[in-house]
Amino acid sequence: MKLKITAIITAAVLLIFTSLSAHAAVYTVEKPTNGNTIYIAGDPDMYPIEYYDTQDKEYKGILPELYKKISDDSGIDFSYIDSGIVNDQYRLAKNDQVEIVSAHAKGDVDYLSDEVHILTYKKGDEQIELCVGFTSIAPDSLKNTVTTALKSTSSEQILRLSVETAVTESPNDFPFWMIFVIAGLAVLCIVLALLIFIRRKKDKEAKADRMTDAVTGIGNSLYFEHWYNNFISPASSPLYYIAYIGIDIQRILQYADGTVSEEIQTFAASELAAHAGETGFCARVSDGRFALAFEAPVEQQAREYIEHLLSKLNQFNSDVMLKYHIHFQAGIFHLDAPNIPCEKALFNARHGFYHAREMNAPFVFSDSKLLGREEYVKSLKSKLRDALDNKEFRLYVQYIFDGKGQKACGAEALSRWDSPDEGVIAPADYIQMLETAEMIDELDFYILAECCRTLESWKQTDKRNIWLSCNMTRITLSNEIFAERFKEIISRYDFDIGKLVIEITEDAFAESKKLVRGNIEICKQMGCQIALDDFGCGYSSVKDLDDYPIDIIKIDRELIIGSHREKGKKLLLGIINLSHFLGIKALCEGVETEEELTASVNAGCDYIQGYLLARTNPADEPFVERNITFE
Repeated sequence: MKLKITAIITAAVLLIFTSLSAHAAVYTVEKPTNGNTIYIAGDPDMYPIEYYDTQDKEYKGILPELYKKISDDSGIDFSYIDSGIVNDQYRLAKNDQVEIVSAHAKGDVDYLSDEVHILTYKKGDEQIELCVGFTSIAPDSLKNTVTTALKSTSSEQILRLSVETAVTESPNDFPFWMIFVIAGLAVLCIVLALLIFIRRKKDKEAKADRMTDAVTGIGNSLYFEHWYNNFISPASSPLYYIAYIGIDIQRILQYADGTVSEEIQTFAASELAAHAGETGFCARVSDGRFALAFEAPVEQQAREYIEHLLSKLNQFNSDVMLKYHIHFQAGIFHLDAPNIPCEKALFNARHGFYHAREMNAPFVFSDSKLLGREEYVKSLKSKLRDALDNKEFRLYVQYIFDGKGQKACGAEALSRWDSPDEGVIAPADYIQMLETAEMIDELDFYILAECCRTLESWKQTDKRNIWLSCNMTRITLSNEIFAERFKEIISRYDFDIGKLVIEITEDAFAESKKLVRGNIEICKQMGCQIALDDFGCGYSSVKDLDDYPIDIIKIDRELIIGSHREKGKKLLLGIINLSHFLGIKALCEGVETEEELTASVNAGCDYIQGYLLARTNPADEPFVERNITFE
């Protein structure tokens, strides 16, 4: 930019104080020569914009040069009508003897159909607008071509042409005021250059802001991608590892406010920046998720590097992290080939991170074996899409009984994949795949529609009083369009919406707790009941009873199994009493033995579910294992 400004100033100085040889631009004629030529009436006294050279008997200056350039670009043949040193523009325009009236002050020449502004200058106290005009015989195509060329000519180009068209000795009648015009143009160019410099500086600062994470102050995903593409060369890529590091922010937010979350992430950002050093770089790519590029000559040193980094990150003095065993984990991908796109490198590292969470490991390297599994997931994704489109998922139900285990009062809706290739596939074999493929919400909405259809079909049967619970993952409940889709599905069927129970399943991957709460409240306002699955274990917690409008808690089977011990029996009783104190009904799930049934009944639970009382069967087939009495 400094060089550009210097060049402009130099051009202005040369223009005013230096003389160079001129170049002829357009030859003149006494009269028209052929029907394909465009004729111009020039001003012989408008140096250096346009003037008549009495020695060479032709027009020279900036505009003749521009006409020559237009001629080269368009093939149009331009020719000045030679009137010597007399300005005959008015007469030639009046008699329609020319198509173009070249350099003239606006308003000086009548009989023009259009004018194009070139520049403005001061002559004494008068403001002069210099123009090029067209007569009535000028075709529109000519007007468009010349107008476009003139308007696209920058001030810098005009300055350059001014320098090129200056002569050793200016004409005797050279208007001295034109020096000020040219100097004004030079000043204008300098101002424009400065404005461009300032604008580019602001753009650069704005770009820096766009690449900065507002929470932690380090870079964001745009920053990481920028440095990845500009810092890691094909030659150096084998030395680099990409780490995807994260912590379960949603669990932290269950037990603490947003301030604690920000403190943890700001601390992590500081540690990552320190570990990145001069050869690495890091960024916060989403809530609780960080990306780090670092150098390591061999994998063993990369392992030691990550172990040390995670040790530092997990030393943060947070009561929530310590009490609930929440810690940072990582996935690492080695750039073992040149020119691996940033998006793919992060995807591979992220896959290692999610695998580390599944295995409850500190970190996992995304090697060929692990990534081969990812290819399998990709192929399965297309099969799952076809399965949903072809309605290969069937609705199964497991009936739920009253607190004494005698009458069926409800049922839980479950799904099975009835694959034409593999037969009936259990949820354990495809639910996680659906979550990995980001398609779990499609299954949830599909089963919701099946639940509504089933409740509608039960209206005229002995199951008319049965309520049906439909599982909804927190991922689905954090979908911004959940309410819209939920209402649309419900509207298709005719049934008592009070018989529909929305069951919040155990899931730590909800994107927004606020959205989950809002969508659950919408379901509640529409008349649905709300149940909380796996209460007492996993991710469901006592705080959920305060966060959500819960009607039923489903006590996890692990607590039912432990009820044969005295302490376990008291724990089960205490949970049921707590739920009743809050106006919430309790359901004991996974009851499989008489002892567990007795413990559940004695604890005062409201509902019982388990294989001892009823197994899972297709919703549209008669129950064949035993006779069930429905309320």
